[in-house]
Amino acid sequence: MRIRPSVVIALGFGYVLGSRGGREHYDVIMRQLREVRERPEVQGAAGVVSAQAGTVFHRVRGLFAGEAESSGTRPFRPVAAHGSNGVSSIGAH
Repeated sequence: MRIRPSVVIALGFGYVLGSRGGREHYDVIMRQLREVRERPEVQGAAGVVSAQAGTVFHRVRGLFAGEAESSGTRPFRPVAAHGSNGVSSIGAH
């Protein structure tokens, strides 16, 4: 069974936030986290992930724009204007 890095990170954050080990233990954990974050391998991996996320974002945005143009509709409805009583003015009679 393979453990995903996101699970390890989430467990680490949960441990840090829920730790009752005191300030010294928290400082040790945060120092170790900084040391890992500053490693060239981790920074390189973060750069790759960031670049891929940007590529995926642009592809999805292009997909939604293409669907909206082909269907003649907008992918999202505009936010309705609300009066002072909190009732939407769209469709009001």
